[in-house]
Amino acid sequence: MARIDSPSISPDGRWALWRTFRASTDRNDYTACWMIAPVDGSAPARRLADAGEIEWLNGYPLPGTPAWSEDSASVLFRKVADGEVQVWRASADGNGLRQLTREAGNVRDLVAIEGGRAMLIALGQDRRRVADAEQAEYDAGTRIDASVDPQRPLHHGDRIEGRWAAGRLRGFWFEQGGILPVTQPLLRLLDPLTGDVREPTEAQKSLYAPPAKAFDQEGDWFVTERKTAGDGRGTALVLAHGQQTSLVVVDGNGRERGRCQAAACTRSRLRSISWMGSADAILFETRNGQGGTILSRWDIASGNVADLAGDSETLTGGGDGDGCAASSLHLVCVAAAADSPPRVVSINVRDGRSITLGDPNPALRSEPPAFERLVWQDRHNRSFSGYLAMPIQARGPVPLFVTYYACSGYLRGGLGDEYPLRAMASAGIATLCINRYPADPGVGGNVAAYRIAASGIAAIVDRLAREGRIDRARVGAGGVSFGSEVASWLAIHTRLLRAVSIASVTVSPTYYWLNAVKGREVPAVLQAGWGLGSPDPSAGARSRKAWRDISPAMNADRITVPVLMQVPEQEYRPNVEVLARLQAAGRIAELWVFPHEMHIKWQPRHQLAANVRNLEWFRCWLQGVCTQSATALERAEPSAKAPRSLCRWLGSSEKGKGEPAQPATP
Repeated sequence: MARIDSPSISPDGRWALWRTFRASTDRNDYTACWMIAPVDGSAPARRLADAGEIEWLNGYPLPGTPAWSEDSASVLFRKVADGEVQVWRASADGNGLRQLTREAGNVRDLVAIEGGRAMLIALGQDRRRVADAEQAEYDAGTRIDASVDPQRPLHHGDRIEGRWAAGRLRGFWFEQGGILPVTQPLLRLLDPLTGDVREPTEAQKSLYAPPAKAFDQEGDWFVTERKTAGDGRGTALVLAHGQQTSLVVVDGNGRERGRCQAAACTRSRLRSISWMGSADAILFETRNGQGGTILSRWDIASGNVADLAGDSETLTGGGDGDGCAASSLHLVCVAAAADSPPRVVSINVRDGRSITLGDPNPALRSEPPAFERLVWQDRHNRSFSGYLAMPIQARGPVPLFVTYYACSGYLRGGLGDEYPLRAMASAGIATLCINRYPADPGVGGNVAAYRIAASGIAAIVDRLAREGRIDRARVGAGGVSFGSEVASWLAIHTRLLRAVSIASVTVSPTYYWLNAVKGREVPAVLQAGWGLGSPDPSAGARSRKAWRDISPAMNADRITVPVLMQVPEQEYRPNVEVLARLQAAGRIAELWVFPHEMHIKWQPRHQLAANVRNLEWFRCWLQGVCTQSATALERAEPSAKAPRSLCRWLGSSEKGKGEPAQPATP
């Protein structure tokens, strides 16, 4: 599947630009390019320029941040290539491509100011100085302090700005950074025509606002989005506090210019935002009751809000934060839905008509199976939503696989695309992706969130079983990040599952002590967000109970279902304790680790391997069809407490013919 992001519209409103990138398992990398088309669809989209390498932050692709010249004749963009990041310029007519900058520090941000007459570039530290510091530490050894994450490789273990670097913790929680301490970016003024770089004035510097990072705050509010206009209009912010969000514009001195008070700004959580060309107005996104997008315009001076477009599809491609590009006449968005792969659409803001500008995934539109949107309530009347794919030729109740967290856009595998939902459904396993119940921003209330998730999952499993669609005795679960934590919780606290697969780090005593070096905030966050104090026995009964409630490592006696762990290299070390404890208790458990992966796997070969192994794992445990997973189990120690029926069918002539195994009673 070709993925699409970074939509943009030229200042004159004529051109639509976007980036598309596609994975290659042969090269274990991605090919990315910039595409351009007339915004009115009068000519087909064409390739404009090579977009360089994709930047990844904890496995998420960072947007490409294009910036147009004032005359709309050319577009500038940051290009990652050969371990450095510079600004390139491409002519809109396709007749010119040139590298504009050759700075000693990488260009970390690019913002058009003064209507595109000039560009502000934010430079990082000198690449040679960074490399020298890495080599000096390699030669002399590394002193372990609060900047060192012991879960990560010390030398060249982080992917930063197109190179393998010595990563360090440079902010709150696990915020990634380089070996040198963080400094303010060096702002320079770039002439988009000549490529000349010079010192900006203080007034020009005030037009710059860095993109929002996780856990950024303004007072008691979290900043979830930050978009600068690059001129006197200021910077737009989406602020979040509890279940509330607020849309605010501030000037260059941080003083509030306006705050959206209309009902449309409070009807649901605000998501992506964009400035509407040169107008003093903001385009913002909310979601409707069908999981689709509503795009609205807020005029800052008058305070008026008008809905411009609404759809059953997601008009931000399924991602949160990339958003649409906007001019006074058109919106350019990445449209996608559960069964509709991403494409680029242009929407006329006057009449709402939509046309397709680019559709790189036409073959996937008819690809079975189809997902059905479900909405249900748990026993506390909390409302949940998700998408169910039933096997095409389902006969009677079928096994079910559940993943919980984020199910926006075209569905492949939930957050991180770790679980091959379509392949599972094609193989006879119903698959269900469930959206997380809304949570407050920050790190608190996690145990309550696990209980809410378990309640919502139990409710839909009960409903589907009553309808005769799924077999409640053959349910598996898996997830990434928070979804992984929910899957672990289910394995510990319920009898719902027959098998589980997790893809992220788990909280264990090993995890605690790896992150408890003086100066780290992790122990305090674990206490505030999970109620976890020190795992030391002297910490008292309350702490022991909290660890018993949450940590898979402390529940080898409760976890009786087979456990598959496929974890990035930066997160696997605490999970070794989980593996060892499960094995010592005679449980069935496997731990696979993927080198040079961070939080979400981004390398195509690793994604493919994880998908294949998950498919085999759940076919084995939910259907009794075992291949490589069965081979691994046949090599297990004789004392392994596998279900007797498993041992029986592994040795029978029916092995691999699809006869389901009966699970051990939890």
